[in-house]
Amino acid sequence: MQRCPCGEAREEPSPGLVFPDFSLVFPNCSLFAYLVCMKVNVRHLRRMLSHLSEKTGESLDRSGLRNMASEIGGISEDYLYKKIFYEIRDLSDDHELSLRDAQLNSVARYLGFPHAAGMVAFFERPANEQLQSLLGNYYLYVRQNSSRGLVFQSPVTILETGEKLLMRMTGPSLVYEGEPEIRQGCLFVHLVSREYKSFYHVYKVGTRRSPAVIQGIFTGVSTAFDPIGGRSVLVRVELPLSDMQNHAFTLDELAQAPDANKQRLARYFREYGKNNLAINRVISFASDDLDEE
Repeated sequence: MQRCPCGEAREEPSPGLVFPDFSLVFPNCSLFAYLVCMKVNVRHLRRMLSHLSEKTGESLDRSGLRNMASEIGGISEDYLYKKIFYEIRDLSDDHELSLRDAQLNSVARYLGFPHAAGMVAFFERPANEQLQSLLGNYYLYVRQNSSRGLVFQSPVTILETGEKLLMRMTGPSLVYEGEPEIRQGCLFVHLVSREYKSFYHVYKVGTRRSPAVIQGIFTGVSTAFDPIGGRSVLVRVELPLSDMQNHAFTLDELAQAPDANKQRLARYFREYGKNNLAINRVISFASDDLDEE
C-alpha cells in the first residue's frame, strides 16, 4: 500500500510477468530458436529417410531408425520413427508435416547439407532424370594392360549424397570417388582416391534411362607412371554393395563360366589391341622414342 499526497490509500499495481532478455545472454541466437518449426513436404521426408537408409545401411523400421538417430546425434532415439516415419506412413506425398528446425537441421547436416532449408531446396530442384536413373550398383570390368589377359572386376555404386550424386569404385586396396555428369550423350566422371591416384572414365549413355550394360573408355597412370587407357564396361547388378567383391578373371574362366554375360565379356576383352592402349618406352623424350617397339 502507498498513500497519495491527498492522504487516500492507493494500491500499488502488481508487476506483470517479465521475461529475461535472452539476447543479452545469447547475442548470436534467435529467441526460442529451438522451438521454430518448418513445414516439409511428405515426399521430401520419404526421400530423406531413403538417403539415411542408404548412408547408414540400416533398414526403415523402428530398430533401424533408432540406430540412425543414435549415429546422427542431436535428436532423440525415437525422433525419426515417431515424429516422421510413423506420422507419414498413411499420408500422400503432397501432404505437409510441421517439424522443429533444430532437430531437422541435425539430420540435414548428417546427410551433407548445411541445414534443413538447404536439404529441402535440393529436393525441390528439378532432377536430371537420366542421371537419376543410373543410381544403383554395378560391376566394373577392365582388362589388365598386359598380354596376360586378366580381366578385373570391381564393385561400383552410384548414389545420392548430400547435394550431389557420387560414383564410388572400390578396388582391392583403394576407394575412388567422383561426381558423374552427362554431356553430349556420354557419362563423364573423374575418379580419385584419397591417395590422389585417379582415373578418367567416359561412357556412352545416349538418352537411355536405366541401361543394364554401359560401354566406356578409361584413362589413367600405371604403377610405372606411364599413361594407359582402355575399354571398360559397367554391368548393373541387383546385389547389395556389402555382397559385392573384387575379382581377377582369366579370359578362359570368363569363357567357361555358366553365366552368358561373362562369356560375352570374355569375347569382348579377348584381343589386347582392341582393349588396351600404352605409349612406347620413353628414353630420350625425342622423336627417336617413336621408333621404339
